[in-house]
Formats: sequence, structure tokens, C-alpha cells
Amino acid sequence: MDTKLITEITDWMKTTDLAEFCYEKNGDSIEVKTQEALPEPTEFSCSLTPVPAPAVGIFRMAEKGKNLTLTEGQVIKEGDRLGWVETISKKHKITAPISGKLRIITAKEGAPVEFGLPLFFIEK
Repeated sequence: MDTKLITEITDWMKTTDLAEFCYEKNGDSIEVKTQEALPEPTEFSCSLTPVPAPAVGIFRMAEKGKNLTLTEGQVIKEGDRLGWVETISKKHKITAPISGKLRIITAKEGAPVEFGLPLFFIEK
């Protein structure tokens, strides 16, 4: 395709309110889109609520000598303790933000975690 034609088309589009333009002739085709033609972000809904790590540190499920067993599918209530993240100076509690079923557990006992990393997913 002739670059002069492409330049003419793009210059012409700047003078219009078109968001996109398609042209085809003799097997050649061109499609031009302006920023206004960019697709809208897709919105999705999910029934899972993530429970993020509150700090950078080591994930702990229970105190030494105590047993806290969490299983996927387990029903939990808002405020139930899910563990904590241990940093050099503090233990950051992790509690369930909503009541529901514990669907996914990504947290591993003694594993390092980063701030904001989803440790659990709860289905309302």
C-alpha cells in the first residue's frame, strides 16, 4: 500500500470525528483507529474475595504448639483468624473480611509473602 495514501487517510481522520476507519482496494487494506476507538475495559464480576497479605514477611498459620487447620470449602465467619504475617518487629493478624466458604488457600506455612499477595479467597 502506498505510504502517501496512508498519510492522507490519517491526516483526513484528524479533521473528522471518526474513531476508526477501514479501507480496502485491490487486495490492500488499512484499518486506522484513534484513541477514542480503544475498547472499554471489560468489567467482570467474581464471587471470590481475596484476603491479601498485610505486610512483607513470613506467613504463619498458628502459634507454636497450637493447631489451626484451614481447609478449602470450610465455612468461616467474618473476623475468624486465618493466620498472621510475621515481620522482624511485629505479627500482623489476618482475619476473614467476610463470612463465607474458604475456596482457595494459597498461603503455605513458613513461606515468605509480599504485601498485597492474595493468601486466601473467600466465596460469599
